Amino acid sequence: MLFNPTPLEKLTTLTNQLIEKHASAANDNQALHNEIATLKSSLKAKEDEVASLNNELLEKDIEIEAIVSKIETLLG
Repeated sequence: MLFNPTPLEKLTTLTNQLIEKHASAANDNQALHNEIATLKSSLKAKEDEVASLNNELLEKDIEIEAIVSKIETLLG
């Protein structure tokens, strides 16, 4: 004898499958949201580091220009 589900049983099965897929999609969405937040934080840290290094580079360029100017003065 074959099992012949009633329309209500079919609907229940399909509804349960949709609920499971929704829960899975919601979990995936939350994981992606968390990953985006982590990446944004990391990006901010990298941007801050780049800005700091650019400032250091600018300071070194100023120091080099001052040294070159002194050498040019000594050389006449």
